[in-house]
Amino acid sequence: MINNLSLNPNSLNHVLEVGTPFQLFETYLNSYSKYIDIIKFGWGSALVDPDFSRKKILCNEFSIYPVLGGTFFEYMMHHHGFDEFLRHIDLFGLDCIELSRGIIDLDDSTYCSYIKKLSSNYFVMSEVGRKTSDSEHELTSQQWINHCEMSSESGASLIILESRESGRCGYVSDGGQVDSVLLESITARLPIGCFLFEAPIKSVQSYLINRYGPLVNLGNLSLDDLVGVESLRKGLRSDTLMSI
Repeated sequence: MINNLSLNPNSLNHVLEVGTPFQLFETYLNSYSKYIDIIKFGWGSALVDPDFSRKKILCNEFSIYPVLGGTFFEYMMHHHGFDEFLRHIDLFGLDCIELSRGIIDLDDSTYCSYIKKLSSNYFVMSEVGRKTSDSEHELTSQQWINHCEMSSESGASLIILESRESGRCGYVSDGGQVDSVLLESITARLPIGCFLFEAPIKSVQSYLINRYGPLVNLGNLSLDDLVGVESLRKGLRSDTLMSI
């Protein structure tokens, strides 16, 4: 339950797990668990990874919070409905939940009602952004701001800004360029600690650390990037040396 979580929304490292063999997964956690706060089992992999249960137990042992990605929520909503989604969350014994509507269409009122319903019992992360680079379906700047504010007002503990596992979507262009105007507009409305920026690309990680400081929350990191990200946070790499 949320009251038992000790997540402090500063310098969070959120890792995207997409089917790492268990022995390798265990090795990474043995070596670098102090650099991991949340592990997201993406792409609904909890339903197909035969090692999910063992990995989840290992996360618990290292005080790392496991979460299923927003795509799992959208899949369950599309095929089975909210009650079945919640049944799986409780079946898996999860305290953190990620909600999104990057693929399916959910109106604001319905989406916010789910956040409100869940936020009293779970640590809720709400993802903002569409999982497409199609300009016809992208959010406008005002929609980004509105969706962030609605998520916060409905009780979300963290707002995830979409850039997908590629790092080239949402607030980042196909070419890997950060939409700085968009981010400034969003972060002017809510405290920086409210946000977790999906940032699997080093150039985006560097931009965010240089702009918002070493305590910025970074998401969709890979397991083999953890030392590199920690070095960026401490100004030990040329990309951030002059700003830390």
